[in-house]
Amino acid sequence: MLKVTLWGTRGSVPVSGAQFLRHGGATTCVEIEIFDGLAQTPKRVIIDCGTGLAELGKHHGFGCREALFLQTHMHWDHIQGFPFFTPLFNPAARFDFRAVSRDGLSFREVLNAQMKKPTFPVGLDIVPARLSFEELAPEGVSSSGELTVRWTELCHPSGSTGFRLDYRGASVVFTGDVEVRHGCWDALVELARGADVLIMDAQYFPEEYASREGFGHSTVLDAVEVAREAGVGRLVLTHHDPSHDDARLDQKLAMARWAAGPRLAVDNGFERQSFELGAPAFQFAQDAV
Repeated sequence: MLKVTLWGTRGSVPVSGAQFLRHGGATTCVEIEIFDGLAQTPKRVIIDCGTGLAELGKHHGFGCREALFLQTHMHWDHIQGFPFFTPLFNPAARFDFRAVSRDGLSFREVLNAQMKKPTFPVGLDIVPARLSFEELAPEGVSSSGELTVRWTELCHPSGSTGFRLDYRGASVVFTGDVEVRHGCWDALVELARGADVLIMDAQYFPEEYASREGFGHSTVLDAVEVAREAGVGRLVLTHHDPSHDDARLDQKLAMARWAAGPRLAVDNGFERQSFELGAPAFQFAQDAV
């Protein structure tokens, strides 16, 4: 069974205020727990280190001792939660990181630069947890036991990686940031084909796109079309624009469901939303209320 939890669904910059409470204001972080029915604790995959990672760390505390981190790209809103990830300060913890290098810099180099004085008092080299880093090719496949991870390069300034996880017949795809109209439509459709759930960047309304073309993000209708073409079971909209409050996101969801029709389920992603794939009874959280 795969249990997916969204710890941050906001794009570009975190937000706060009563008008954002239902969907949340933390930036991108997705946790995928892998239950094999035997081990007492699940294997854990974490995609992206936005400010939602700080909440994930608070939730698990030092109980999170191992995880595989997959990084889509290295923009601020996808890395700023890393220094505040509580389990980093557990000497018994071990974390493995995999990412494509960007603009000549490895993920380790980017994190190290973020954690230097005067911007942060604790350097990457002195955190107590054991850390290992592996550079990924722009696309590939990796298997460990019954878990298969596939990834491909998608369209975003400086590049971004989309990931797919398959385990015992259950599958989830996370796009990271993607402007799907800029030449990677077919690649994303192929990555997502037949997946149970597609979690996709859908930052803009269609009328917002013209003034933001080239920023690296897709529209809600783009996301619906990709999901339909790929034949996914459910679409989860994420990377919500920081200017879109709960009421505006309700409008976006209504537009998406109207465009999707009855054969494609669509939800807005929200903080702490979780769903289980491959469970005896498929479970999915309700809309943010």
